[in-house]
Amino acid sequence: MGRFSLMAIVLVLLASACGGSDTDSSTTEPTTQVSEPATSPGLPSTTLASEAAQTVDAPELGGTSWNVTTYRLPSGSMTNVWKTEVTISFAADGTLSGSTGCNDYDATWMVTGTYDEFESGVPDTNDGQVLLIDSLSQSAVGCNDEAIMEQEGEIFDLLQRGGRWVLIRDNFHLRDSEGAFLFEAESG
Repeated sequence: MGRFSLMAIVLVLLASACGGSDTDSSTTEPTTQVSEPATSPGLPSTTLASEAAQTVDAPELGGTSWNVTTYRLPSGSMTNVWKTEVTISFAADGTLSGSTGCNDYDATWMVTGTYDEFESGVPDTNDGQVLLIDSLSQSAVGCNDEAIMEQEGEIFDLLQRGGRWVLIRDNFHLRDSEGAFLFEAESG
């Protein structure tokens, strides 16, 4: 079969599938059938198909506990947690608790939107999922070391700036709403 004949058959099949053809479609039937994606009333099928392709099941955040290992100061410098254990725990009931290295803190948390899995090796602003932390409060016990008190203030500030979370190599990463790194934590 010549190249022109094969191309003509493909065009006829495409035209008959689209509903417009100058030929009699009863003589040319496609050998395979393509099923249409499921649609929801009021939404075009292309919308559902593209959403399904982008949606990834979010890892479960409720019921997890983390130990902060590294954080970034607003000045841009990276700091390791100093002589303390900085923790963050997400309860399944939407409450959050932890320690800044000296004082304990409590808050509420909620995630919204779809989870965008970290895949490329290079972080982007859409990685992870929106994380809303609200009603953040802390105990008021003084710490003996000024450096620990300073660290506590920095961690508390970062928690308030948090806007997205993502798992990267099984570690929890908190980022601000623009995707900038705030801190990393290992499973606790």
